[in-house]
Amino acid sequence: MSFFSDIEKYEDFAPPGVRLPEINIEQKYYDELGIKNTSTNYEFLTNLCRKGFRDRALIGVPNKKAYGDRVKMELEILEELGFTDYILLNWDILNFCHENNIPTGPGRGSAAGSLVLYLIGVTQVDPIKYSLFFERFVSKSRAKKTIKDGVTYLDGSLLADVDNDIAFEHRQTVIKYIEDKYPGRTCKILTLNTLSGKLCVKECGKIAAGMTEEEVNHLSDVIPKKFGKVAPLKEAKEEEGKFRDWAEANPEAYDICRKLEGLNKNTGVHPSGIAISYDKLEDICPMQTTGDGDIVSGYDMNWVSELTVKFDILGLRTLSVIYDVCREFDIDPVKDIPIDEDFMYEPLKELKAPQGLFQIEADTNYRVCRKINPSNLEELSAVVAIARPGAMDFLDDFSKFVETKEFQSVHKLYDEILEYTGGIPLYQEQLMQMAVKIGFTLDEAEQLRRIVGKKKVELMPAWKQKIEDKIKENDLPTDAGEFLWKVAEDSANYSFNKSHSISYAMLAAWTTYLKFVHPQEFYVALLRMTENEQQPQEEIQKITQELRHFNLELLPPDLAKSNMRFSKEGRNIRYGLNSIKGVSEKSLEALQSFRESDSPSKYDVFIDAKQAGINIGILSALIQAGAMSSYKTARSRMVLEAQAFNKLTEREKRQFTLLGEECDFNLLKNIIDVKNEERIGDDNKKIMTEKRFQTFKKHFKKYREIYDKNKEHETFANWYFENQLLGYSYTSRLKDIFSTRNKPYKDSQFFWEEMSNDDGDVFIGTVKDVFKKKSQKSGAPYIKITIADEVGTIQGMMGDWGKQMALSKYLDKGGVMPEKGSIVTISGRKNDDIIFMDNMSVLDQKIYMKLADLK
Repeated sequence: MSFFSDIEKYEDFAPPGVRLPEINIEQKYYDELGIKNTSTNYEFLTNLCRKGFRDRALIGVPNKKAYGDRVKMELEILEELGFTDYILLNWDILNFCHENNIPTGPGRGSAAGSLVLYLIGVTQVDPIKYSLFFERFVSKSRAKKTIKDGVTYLDGSLLADVDNDIAFEHRQTVIKYIEDKYPGRTCKILTLNTLSGKLCVKECGKIAAGMTEEEVNHLSDVIPKKFGKVAPLKEAKEEEGKFRDWAEANPEAYDICRKLEGLNKNTGVHPSGIAISYDKLEDICPMQTTGDGDIVSGYDMNWVSELTVKFDILGLRTLSVIYDVCREFDIDPVKDIPIDEDFMYEPLKELKAPQGLFQIEADTNYRVCRKINPSNLEELSAVVAIARPGAMDFLDDFSKFVETKEFQSVHKLYDEILEYTGGIPLYQEQLMQMAVKIGFTLDEAEQLRRIVGKKKVELMPAWKQKIEDKIKENDLPTDAGEFLWKVAEDSANYSFNKSHSISYAMLAAWTTYLKFVHPQEFYVALLRMTENEQQPQEEIQKITQELRHFNLELLPPDLAKSNMRFSKEGRNIRYGLNSIKGVSEKSLEALQSFRESDSPSKYDVFIDAKQAGINIGILSALIQAGAMSSYKTARSRMVLEAQAFNKLTEREKRQFTLLGEECDFNLLKNIIDVKNEERIGDDNKKIMTEKRFQTFKKHFKKYREIYDKNKEHETFANWYFENQLLGYSYTSRLKDIFSTRNKPYKDSQFFWEEMSNDDGDVFIGTVKDVFKKKSQKSGAPYIKITIADEVGTIQGMMGDWGKQMALSKYLDKGGVMPEKGSIVTISGRKNDDIIFMDNMSVLDQKIYMKLADLK
């Protein structure tokens, strides 16, 4: 037997594609539809769509025929391609969510182009209303099925993809439902993380070329990014002169980088993908476990999709916020939030408070939103589409169109298609419509979109010729074909999937409505969600900066008044105890027990905390956060006393508690008096001998050193601890702490909106991010910095531009690079959305939080 025939023998055992899992439908759903349980799955899906027509109130709409024709076409194609069971798989899982009050999103990706999915409740976006295409979701010409031994197999790489968003905290519940329904047939999906060109250059530059850390960082910065992805090193060498110079000067290091680029670095778990199989997964795919004990496929996403259905289910925090607010007012966002009403979008004009607004709160998206000032869902969709590399080039033109409503015709043949985006071919669906306009079918138009979108160079000449032929065939102007081809070629760099942008614009609209109509409830939900952020205190700070716009106040944590989570209190919001940094989830039960105890004195507090299981670290955090301010002792002093009390023996704690009232519960004075007077305890022994006192003093010394350093700046210490532990300060503002009569500081709002162009106005804030880079054009160094105070955030730059040479002058005077967390003062001049800094100063005051800080 030949080598090749041996391979062919083993190929007979490989499945020819994906076999969909068996769909088991409960009897109650047949009963609800009034059909027999012997009905085919296609008949069941068809009747689900009929029910959807009634539920969506589409029976009497003027264009009822368009809906009828569309759903008939979609159903026939889905059945013909073998996709019916896949659609029902999605319906079953989303229906489980709906029946169990698990919030789901309006849709994501190209699935929003399907009327069938809209009618059966998988999506909430009407594709006909928003000119979305089924062919963008399912391409009849691409999808393939194979029938072997009477069984239908699908080509996994061409299977229609339905992405689903659900409330963040319910993701595991949905995954468990899938696992219970398909036991042994589901798992999470492996991902392979590869070595990027930037990482290779950084490591090889240091090892093979002997460069410093700073040098390799500057070098890697010149490697261009295209559409958010790092360019291949070969391409970077061709396009970027400085990188080419380095590569030619260091050929050996560059060659090593090229060999390493793209190799697998490590494995991970896909953030949203779940594999679902007809067969037992262990029979068709190698399996492994993660460090957390989860079962994960041994194949990555590309390989596992050739054998199983990949079901995408992403936990979205925004949905949790939306539905937390909606539950308070018995609102259904799909039915009760009026996304077509003009007043909905008024808050987005001159927006100053973006936190929590989906797809808007990120810096770039926020700037795009403020530039466009959207007044309806279509314009909000454009914000989502434009806020990306490539498409940003259209920002000025589109914002001008929104402002003036003056449409710029690019070709009469396509005016109707491009009218609502001001003549800009912003969406992939518009390219498809333009192709249909000259005579192609929608399915052919989707082929064109994919070929140019995926940059399949070998197929592009043929399609260019097809366009020319179609123009001649339909006797259309030659320039119409030329323009279409130009749009097709360029669209890979900027055009966006409108099905996705409309879906996410709908989420953005929901959050806008809830935030500005029900701000208190919205902010409570948003603050609660910070529990799941990697940097919760940073998120809390961003939120507190906005509360003044709504006349809301975040009240400080209070052991007697606070709940475990953020809560409403009157017209304000009370800080939740479990969001204090250092208070872990494991300590919540102990904290609850501690809250319920009766602690009339500080000593009782220290004892009760220990008995409840509150360690000294958590107790110190509660004190420094101000949660125990009712004891009228300076916080740093009370922490010192708590630490001192913690160093006492159990016998000593009992004796000092008995004597506490004598010295007004001043523990340190109490200890000195007892030692000096050689006081006898109730057991007729000295409470503390000289030897024991010296041992105590040795352990206590470092804590006293921290206290002595911090008490010099008590107000600043309180501000510092509040920011570190809570994310914001409620007792003081940075500018007030450091301002003097001769040097008053401004806050970010004044500095940004009213500052003069001289050096008289100085802003003080905390560094959130700082980068030192070199200009790609001139090579001049510059600093880019993000600085925040209690009311806002400012972006600043300092570099050697023009005659000022601000950065060089700063460094020549002994100026130091600020670090994240540093407190700095700056002065400068405004230019659009950034401050060009003339001067900067890093304050050297330091607050000590732990013993390690003394080093």
